[in-house]
Amino acid sequence: MKKLELCTQFANVLSMTPPQNSGYRALNIALGKTLIAAAWVDGELNDQELDCLKSLILQMPQITFDDWRKLKIYMAYPITIPEQNSIVESFTEKVYLKGHQKLAWNSLLQVLQADGSVTFEEKAFAVELENALEESSGSFLRKIKYFLFQAKIENAPAWQKANPGRDKFIHEFFDNPVYFIFRKAILKEGLEVPHSKPELQKVCLLAAILCWFAKSDEKLSLSEEAYILKILIEHCEIKRNLSECIFKVGKSIDVTDLQLSELTTSYSDSTPQHERDEFFVIIAKMIMIDNSLSPQELECLRTVALYLEISETLWRKVLGDIHLKTTFSA
Repeated sequence: MKKLELCTQFANVLSMTPPQNSGYRALNIALGKTLIAAAWVDGELNDQELDCLKSLILQMPQITFDDWRKLKIYMAYPITIPEQNSIVESFTEKVYLKGHQKLAWNSLLQVLQADGSVTFEEKAFAVELENALEESSGSFLRKIKYFLFQAKIENAPAWQKANPGRDKFIHEFFDNPVYFIFRKAILKEGLEVPHSKPELQKVCLLAAILCWFAKSDEKLSLSEEAYILKILIEHCEIKRNLSECIFKVGKSIDVTDLQLSELTTSYSDSTPQHERDEFFVIIAKMIMIDNSLSPQELECLRTVALYLEISETLWRKVLGDIHLKTTFSA
């Protein structure tokens, strides 16, 4: 059976489910996280699973598009075993009725079968989840609690203010997606970061812009790599291992024109004019490494100057310095 047919059938099941078994918002969001964890359990999230997840989660009662956007952070990269345990535990704490369990189990089967096959890891995850759900929903005391406090439980905030786990990065995920990529890499490497969050954000923005500029001619020379690392270590005063991690991420990011605008705007908003002027001079010096200025590099420099709100006086001075350098080196 095709994935689309599976999703369509499940949509019909949802529409026929009695109101008391359709779940409540916090349950459905926790279920969404659990379904995503199930899809990630074999280490990858393919297009069929992604399409199925979107179809299922958006059709759950009381799930908004904003909820879906927030849940996408769980699709950004694989979910670790500790995260899996935390997600399942959080979900099972919200299961009170057999209807809740049935809704979750049907949804899980849809996701696991979305790509036409079920792996050994996915089967093991499903059995483990089924056991956890049986133990939770079979609790007599939990059924009583749900009966007595149904309104309070169903109206509880779906997204907690003190966000646990990956939820605490949601703001960064949307407001500063490039910094989110840097932060994810730094966390993965387990590096110590003695700098404040605003300071680290600023350094990551600087690194991303420098790497974009260095790659504007579709190549990144060893001299440019050494220069960028030197700027991170000496000018930004970042330890070498952290600088190397930031640089590694910066040169791997494919920054579009739109993202460049967002990066430079974010950098401008977080720095005073004199720091932006210093940064512009740093970029100009990187251009002069190979003692030449191509039309493409000039256009890129003009673009960054515009975004950083560089004065005409500094623009003329920098161009004059570049002209002198390239002329006498020719």
